[in-house]
Amino acid sequence: MKPLQLTMQAFGPYPAAETIDFQLLENRTMFVISGKTGSGKTTIFDGISFAIYGKASGEDRNGNDLRSQFADDNDLTEVSLTFSLRSRTYLITRSPQQEKKKARGEGFTTVNAKAEFYSIDKHGEKKLLAANVRDVDEKIKEIIQLDANQFRQILMIPQGEFRKLLTSDSKDKEAILQRLFHTEFYKNIQDKLKEESDLLKRDVEKAVEDRTRNLLGIHPEQNVALRELLLEEPLNDTLIIEKLQYHNTDMNNALNELSQLFDKKQKDRDQLQKQIVHAQKLVEQFEKRRVLRKLKQTLENKREDIERLKAEIKKAHQADKLLKQDEYCHRLNRELKSVEQELEKLHIQQRELTINMHTAREKWEREQKKEEKRKEAGKKVNTLESLREDVFSYGQLEDEVSKLDGQRKRLKVEMKQAVEGLSAKKKILQEQEERKAALENLRVEMFEIEKAISELHSSEKLLLHYQKIAKESILLKLNLEKRNQQQKHAVQELEDARSTLNWLEGKWNKAQAGILASSLNEGDPCPVCGSEQHPVLAHLQEDLPHEKDIKAAKEMAGEKEKLSNESSRSFYEIEAQYTSIQTQKREALSEITEMIEGIKEEHIDSELESVRSLMDAKKTDLKTGRQQLSGLQLLIKNIEENKRSIEQQDKIIEQLTKDEQNLSENYYAKKGALESRRSAIPPEIRTREKFTQALHAAEKELNLLKTSYEKAQEVYNRLSKDVSVNEVQVNDRQAAVDKLKTEMEDERNKFLQILEEQGFESYRAFQEAKRTDSEISSMEKGVSSYGEEVRSVKDRLEELEKALQDSEEPRLEELQQQFTFMNEELKRLNEDYNSMKMRKSENEAILEYVLQLNKKMKDMENRYSLAGHLAEMARGHNAHRLTFERYVLASFLEDILLVANERLMKMTSGRYRLIRKKDRSKGNVQSGLELLVFDQYTGQDRHVKTLSGGESFKAALCLALGLADVVQQYAGGVSLETMFIDEGFGTLDPESLDHAIEALMDIQSSGRLVGLISHVPELKERIDARLEVISSQTGSTTRFHFLA
Repeated sequence: MKPLQLTMQAFGPYPAAETIDFQLLENRTMFVISGKTGSGKTTIFDGISFAIYGKASGEDRNGNDLRSQFADDNDLTEVSLTFSLRSRTYLITRSPQQEKKKARGEGFTTVNAKAEFYSIDKHGEKKLLAANVRDVDEKIKEIIQLDANQFRQILMIPQGEFRKLLTSDSKDKEAILQRLFHTEFYKNIQDKLKEESDLLKRDVEKAVEDRTRNLLGIHPEQNVALRELLLEEPLNDTLIIEKLQYHNTDMNNALNELSQLFDKKQKDRDQLQKQIVHAQKLVEQFEKRRVLRKLKQTLENKREDIERLKAEIKKAHQADKLLKQDEYCHRLNRELKSVEQELEKLHIQQRELTINMHTAREKWEREQKKEEKRKEAGKKVNTLESLREDVFSYGQLEDEVSKLDGQRKRLKVEMKQAVEGLSAKKKILQEQEERKAALENLRVEMFEIEKAISELHSSEKLLLHYQKIAKESILLKLNLEKRNQQQKHAVQELEDARSTLNWLEGKWNKAQAGILASSLNEGDPCPVCGSEQHPVLAHLQEDLPHEKDIKAAKEMAGEKEKLSNESSRSFYEIEAQYTSIQTQKREALSEITEMIEGIKEEHIDSELESVRSLMDAKKTDLKTGRQQLSGLQLLIKNIEENKRSIEQQDKIIEQLTKDEQNLSENYYAKKGALESRRSAIPPEIRTREKFTQALHAAEKELNLLKTSYEKAQEVYNRLSKDVSVNEVQVNDRQAAVDKLKTEMEDERNKFLQILEEQGFESYRAFQEAKRTDSEISSMEKGVSSYGEEVRSVKDRLEELEKALQDSEEPRLEELQQQFTFMNEELKRLNEDYNSMKMRKSENEAILEYVLQLNKKMKDMENRYSLAGHLAEMARGHNAHRLTFERYVLASFLEDILLVANERLMKMTSGRYRLIRKKDRSKGNVQSGLELLVFDQYTGQDRHVKTLSGGESFKAALCLALGLADVVQQYAGGVSLETMFIDEGFGTLDPESLDHAIEALMDIQSSGRLVGLISHVPELKERIDARLEVISSQTGSTTRFHFLA
């Protein structure tokens, strides 16, 4: 990053807009900033830092406190910076939250912090990249890839913070080096190893749970030893498997015994089943005999009915001989009635025809008397035909005059409409022009709405980010409290275990004298003091603790200590996470308060709803505006078309005026000719319509007279003919009636004769005896089947009586109950067998599964042992307390020190050399990145914090320069083209100052821009570019000076 132009307004001691154009340096790459104390030299660095990060260059100065006290109340504090980065140019503008004087009335109003970020192309065109504080911060991090603290430590080293990179601890250095050298990959390896270790651990634990779950599924049956093993905790899988193998063998023997018993019972059941089959047959025969006896009696009871049915069949056959004659008589009767009805209709028709014929003859005679009227009507038609040509020529001329008059009127109407249309189009054009102007204004408003939506979106992201952090904070707090309780519990258990161990060891130690005394004999030397006399022997205690108990207590104490350490580590990890999340929460709330003044933590949710509601409203306005703007081009097109239409309308009106004049002249000429011809034709037929009507009326009257005569004559002739035809039909139908009556009388006599011959007393008796063929057949079949059934029942009953004469009916129910009991017994035996077989199969499956699982678990445990060890080593649980990532960062730091020491050795005349501290730090603190200084005078190393002020400046300067050089080599994504140094040179002696200037000259020769703030005169003399800060009672200004 290289600054090109810095503009500060109402910032620090600069009241008005103060612009510093670094491009005036041209090819110069080093300049010194000079001026009186408090004139605003450091404020220049503050301005650059505030523009990029919204923070001043030093931690003791806040961006919100940098407003100039010299500034006018109406001027807003604002900083803009134009800078280049990787061949691209950017412009960033920021203003902090501040108080602004109200435009109306008294007092001040709060203006929220603002930020805008642009890219500038080679033509000077600006493109907006971000429009609010949060988005600008994210974009700056993305392109510069350094945060404010890292920027201060390697690019801009302000007063009081020059030594931070030198003296910071391992953790702070780690944060800087991580970002610079992109070592996330190595951190990911650590996490991947931990994840693999945890996964394998979970797999082993799951396998143990799976084995336990399967072992608990074993069916021990009556095996007491196996049952007791399954009740133990933890389960001894080796003993259980051994017992299970024997238990499966016992179950197999029990299954064989059950199978043999089942086979015996099944044979007994089959024998009983044969007896039941024979008994069932006998019972069926006894039942058939009872049924046949009952059926025989029923048939005897039906004999009289069958005799009556036979007599009925005989009568039906006799009636059948009369059926044809009876039907023929009925048919003749129906024909006679039909012919009589036809004859009656003909008589009615004859009367009607006679009346109508007389009426028609009278009408025809009346029409004969109208001959004179028909002749007069013919003469009138001929007269009108002779006037046709004159009337039609007059009508044609009248039509022409009327047509011309209509054209004149239509032209006038058309002209009026054209003029009105032109007026309307002009009015529409005016409205379109006004709407176009309104839409162009709306386009400007849309930009403002988009900007407002962007700011609201940033606010929403901030609020959502805060909500997320707040929820995580609550969960971490609960987890921290839980871990705290667990830690206290683990510590208490550790103290208890240690107390137990101390008690057992104390008792054991006290009992040693008694143990030794129990083996001493008089005259033997004491193994403690050597004396051969033992006047008072120690007594052997009865409740002496066993060595196994002491060993178990030691193991328990060690295990509890391990658990206590793990609990403490877990607690401090969660505590660190909670502290971190609380910091993030405060920072997030700070960002929110910068953007939304006066907001309180409890109002975050309601503010989020308010922001979303306002953003939705703005989006709706934006959508509505865009919909309106979408018609702007069409509106412009319509305006142009409307203008062309107005021009065409003017031409049309001009042409219509000419056409109206020509038509008027022709109209008046034709009208004169019409008046001269009107006098020659009678008024009542002067028009073509009236003439045509008169002619049609005359022709109609003539045709009506002729038609009436012809029709009357036709009707009379037709009716005369119909009367003659009717007379012939009446005579014919009368003859047919007479013939049918005679024939019917003869056939009726024949029927009565046959009725008497067949023995029927009356026609009613004949009707009752009548049956259809199907009915007679059915009755005969009934008689026949009755006889056959009587014979069948008799034969079968005799056969059964003979077969059962020496047999007794068996007791089938008792046999079936016995069979059911045996079946249930077999079912129970089968269920017992299947149940035991299933349990045995399950036991065998569990045995096989557990044996296979044990093989897999052995492999998993071996893999977990290796992966767990690697994960612990990578996470810093090793002798050096060094993580894998920090090991890599230490390598980078060694490269930085190698470059830094070249300059430091030169600056200190070979006395000092920076080295990395490799010893392990106290406690659980991770180390590996702290620095020591090796003093060639003493031959010993010591902490860098022991260096004097001037020595610290030289060491820190060399380290910063070395860091920039190495980062340029390794981290291609970070561009370090600039370095600013604030003070520190005054602590150097003349020789050290020369070395420092040489080192700075060294780096500026590579094209990097170096800016120095110093009061040292030698620097002003040796550096050819100087930015002078001039202070006055009204504020400060700046000016570049260049040596010739």
